[in-house]
Amino acid sequence: MEKIEITTKFKRDGSLIPIEFLIDNVPVQVLDVGRQWESDDGKHILVMDFQGQTYHLFFQLQDLGWYLVRDIKPPAEPS
Repeated sequence: MEKIEITTKFKRDGSLIPIEFLIDNVPVQVLDVGRQWESDDGKHILVMDFQGQTYHLFFQLQDLGWYLVRDIKPPAEPS
């Protein structure tokens, strides 16, 4: 996991919506928010950028930090 800077907004119901995050100081704009789930140590959110790349973001309760989980495989090349 890699700790990242992230911009989020809170909806009225208290849910978090990621807007943008930085990877190696390069901004990644979030196009769509997918599946979300809670674990004992935080909240997991899958997001997609404008190039169709999927990212696994994790909000850790222990340090209240955001992390990029690098377990998502890139899209398969067309045959």
